[in-house]
Amino acid sequence: MKKLVLLALILIPGMAFTQNLNQKTPDEKKGNEMLIGYCNRDGFTTVNCNFDSAYKAEYPVYKTDEATMKDLAGKLAGVEVTVVMATWCSDSREWVPRFYKIMDELDFDYKNLTLISVDRTKKASGTHVDELKIELVPTFIFYRNNTELGRIIEVPGDLMEKEIFKILSN
Repeated sequence: MKKLVLLALILIPGMAFTQNLNQKTPDEKKGNEMLIGYCNRDGFTTVNCNFDSAYKAEYPVYKTDEATMKDLAGKLAGVEVTVVMATWCSDSREWVPRFYKIMDELDFDYKNLTLISVDRTKKASGTHVDELKIELVPTFIFYRNNTELGRIIEVPGDLMEKEIFKILSN
């Protein structure tokens, strides 16, 4: 009986979290939908705002820098990433697919990724986005041992993989 209760305590919060993934809300400015709250990549296909078509167009054409990717390969151990984005945002449409391309090539463990999609006021109820002090999207925040290592805000100053390397090398 104790094992059953313990199993329920483990599974129920997880089920509640997954049920809240990829929620949609109206985007009154554009007259379509936007993702809101905690998301994953699968959510890009569920929202009626053309984010998925932008993702599918950008992801395959982005070519990572081989030398930087080799240097970066060993630096992701113990790293957690929070990405705050918006499906209505043109910078998110460009940089989120590139981020995924980099992380896919590095075999990143996506259980270490928190993806939050915000509305036009940079809010998403039911998330911890307010604690992150987000001003511009997308924002990519890198952590190790619950300590923030650095952020890429809106548009990287260099190739995204080079910016990630700089953050993880500090």
